[in-house]
Amino acid sequence: MPHRIRRAGYVVAGLCLLSLAAAAEAPQTQSAGSWRLVRSVNPRAGSDVVSMTRSANISSDRDLAGLMLRCHGLSPEVIVVVVTPFPPRSQPGVTIGANGREWRFEAQVVPPGAELLLPAAATDLARGPWQSAHQLAVKISWQEQSITGVIPIDGLRGALATLLANCPTG
Repeated sequence: MPHRIRRAGYVVAGLCLLSLAAAAEAPQTQSAGSWRLVRSVNPRAGSDVVSMTRSANISSDRDLAGLMLRCHGLSPEVIVVVVTPFPPRSQPGVTIGANGREWRFEAQVVPPGAELLLPAAATDLARGPWQSAHQLAVKISWQEQSITGVIPIDGLRGALATLLANCPTG
């Protein structure tokens, strides 16, 4: 089902792979500061998918959409969201800088390819050192490709608290 993403005056067309039942029900969105709480129907049945999202800064590469904190059981996952999908088995390198420090991760591509799941160490950083940062500098590298940008993360502590309060328990 086609969908459009509007970011900083740009409209990007893409494909959203949802079941017909999930497509019939639009995601519910709430605001928590600049973070957005999104609850959508899981296309594979089961519990709703709940996440907090934050868009990338307008000065970022057009392919960097933003950051997502998503429920995974009772724990959050950190996901970098891109516009152009990566191949399923690629493992792009993601470097994140904040407060004068830098961390390197190997991301796992989440189908259909526009979400880059960071390892649990990134979740630990989101629960700790990143909470004092105002933004994350992001660089994604894979083969000859590079995507760079900045994602503001003010309110990260509150976003995590809101997410965890809304995660499905069963």
